[in-house]
Amino acid sequence: MTRKPLLIFLLTLFLTALQVQWAGPADGYDAGTISVLSPEVLGAYPGVLLFLLAVFARRQLPLLRQAAICTGLLAIYWLLANYVTFDARVASWSTYSPLEIWAHVLPASVASIAACGAAYFGATVLILRQGRLKK
Repeated sequence: MTRKPLLIFLLTLFLTALQVQWAGPADGYDAGTISVLSPEVLGAYPGVLLFLLAVFARRQLPLLRQAAICTGLLAIYWLLANYVTFDARVASWSTYSPLEIWAHVLPASVASIAACGAAYFGATVLILRQGRLKK
């Protein structure tokens, strides 16, 4: 029973770290100063998604709808994490307006969020479906 939540938790942590590092600006930055374990990357969001999945399972929502809702919420979180990361790494050294930050973050985030979101959706459906096949 605890295997599925643990897999989804680890999947969320891994894909969040991957996505933020993929979309984050790395040109001209020392690799030692860029931390995968930064607060904007890890946060408490995987726990929130696990809570939502528990609520969805209790209400017996279809698996695809559960995975789609969680993937959409995770994509929004990733976009905000990319904004915070860009703000901390680049905009803090210059005078960027919030609109200029979004102009840099949105194009840099599209490919990474699409790829990691598709991976999250597919893996979550597979993980959730595992338990239902045994019944």
